[in-house]
Amino acid sequence: MSGGGIRGWSRRLARSGAGTMLIAFTAVTILLRLGGNIVLTRLLDPQAFGVVGVIVSVMIVLTMLSDLGIFDFVIRHRKGADRHFLDVIWTIRLGQSGLQTAAMLACAWPIALFLGKPELAAPIAATAPLFLLNALCPMSLLLAQREGRIRATCAVELIALVIQIGANLALTLVMPDYRALVIGLYVSAVARIGLTYLIIGGGSRPAWDRGLAREFLGFSRWIMASTVVTLLITQSDKVLFARLFSVADFGVYMLPANLALAVQPFGRNYVERYFFPLVSRVWNETPAALGGVFYAARTRLYLLLFAGLGFGIGFAPALFRLLFDHRYEYGWIYLSVMLLRMAFDLDSFTNIQTVLAMGRTSPLLRANLIRLLLFALWVAALFRPIGPLALPLALTLAELGALLYTIALLRGAGLFRAQIHMLYYAMLFGGAVVGTGISLLWAPHVITAGLAIIGQP
Repeated sequence: MSGGGIRGWSRRLARSGAGTMLIAFTAVTILLRLGGNIVLTRLLDPQAFGVVGVIVSVMIVLTMLSDLGIFDFVIRHRKGADRHFLDVIWTIRLGQSGLQTAAMLACAWPIALFLGKPELAAPIAATAPLFLLNALCPMSLLLAQREGRIRATCAVELIALVIQIGANLALTLVMPDYRALVIGLYVSAVARIGLTYLIIGGGSRPAWDRGLAREFLGFSRWIMASTVVTLLITQSDKVLFARLFSVADFGVYMLPANLALAVQPFGRNYVERYFFPLVSRVWNETPAALGGVFYAARTRLYLLLFAGLGFGIGFAPALFRLLFDHRYEYGWIYLSVMLLRMAFDLDSFTNIQTVLAMGRTSPLLRANLIRLLLFALWVAALFRPIGPLALPLALTLAELGALLYTIALLRGAGLFRAQIHMLYYAMLFGGAVVGTGISLLWAPHVITAGLAIIGQP
């Protein structure tokens, strides 16, 4: 590849405001959800949120257990913009959603009985068709993501969210129970389909190609196995914590866990909506330019994100003093460890998505197996000496192991630049120093409370 081709990609990156746009999109999304929930909590009983929480959990588990990697396959495939290709994948997705709907209908009663709440069977069954409805959305939305049309895709998702929140608020005036939230999910799915046609255009129709289906299933077997391992990793710490410690301690643990998860989309949205489609296009069109684009497409944004994560790590005690009752103050130590894991996760996720864009799928499963194995080993090694902190720390150290594996993959591909990578962690450390300084001045007793749990049985 000539230097002119690499410079062409660099100029396109310089003109792109994708990073700023996606951070703004993520922030607005979080604020809308937070604002909507604040109002809804004043209109609905906690039971309504509990019912929908169970429904969403069941849907997430079914989605992960049947994940075929459609997004990754379309984004990285050379024929990803071909109409027939997209129609075949849409048909496969429709079939997958039919099986998911059937599975949720069949499992509704057993799940309700397992939970000891038979009244949940009907709400779970009532939401099963959402799988089919979501699958009807035209593939043009995914194509827009592949082509880097950030404004259009963000507009679809954001307007659909606003419509859902508005529907939820209006429906609570008529039916102030879980049904308002369930119908809101259907309204959102229909709005997303309509907005895709209105803003992006295009459509999808049934089609079949045996060769393409065989290629897709060969790709998806690695994704399915990897996703199952991901499910085990992301839930293991919570299951163990709930099993080994009191309900009150588990409640304190879930508070920072949810805060950390709220931060994760700032980086993940950028990788999934912009970076991965970009490196896939570069690899398909001008592979020799990938080395330059790999860092040029993320360095400025990642320096900001890593500085913010570092600041959060150090500022966590002050944050807990500011926001929460004194009974929750010691939870800051969990948040600090989890935010460190978020930094490692953002780095490793970006690296593995780049490898995936290059057509290698097996490293995705290997990275997750490394995480699972290291998590088990670190829990066994750390639980006795440091008590409950062992669980989030084991997850963080497991993520570090996976990060080192992905860095080895980058080195093998000739993409790794140690000096640039070290800049990320220098910003992380600098942010942590600033945040820690504020916490030492304003919340020293909260720091003490968090450190006191180390070694507790």
